[in-house]
Amino acid sequence: MISRRDATRGALLAMAALATTGKVARADMPVSEADALAALDPWADALFSGDPVAIEKVLAPEYQIVRSDGSGYNKTDYISTLPEQSKRSQFNDIVATGNGNLIVIRYTIDTDQIIEGMAVEAVSPRLSVFRKDGGRWLLVAHANFARLG
Repeated sequence: MISRRDATRGALLAMAALATTGKVARADMPVSEADALAALDPWADALFSGDPVAIEKVLAPEYQIVRSDGSGYNKTDYISTLPEQSKRSQFNDIVATGNGNLIVIRYTIDTDQIIEGMAVEAVSPRLSVFRKDGGRWLLVAHANFARLG
């Protein structure tokens, strides 16, 4: 019988062998601003539309959001408490990394939103994770660091 220690050692050696042959994609590969916007823009357009059906289409089934006040929502709960927007959000200071079907983007957003009756800080940092599914980017996770109220 193989011990847990030997199994772990074997797995680590196999991962090292794959990494040295280039078969494992690096998670920290830079992503261009244009590619980051290809993920961000459909989400921003859907959110600005205010249409829950359009928004549902750009959110992954496993979607979660957390806000600066500590509140968090899954996809269903988020769609029932959508922010109101008077202008489409603009993105700045984009830094993105990823590999193949996953992209992680940190950026500053300039927006005009009301969330559950509270004004949102207009310019604030955000962090979003997208997963490619069938040629389109779905938002998986979103951290909104804007002050509310």
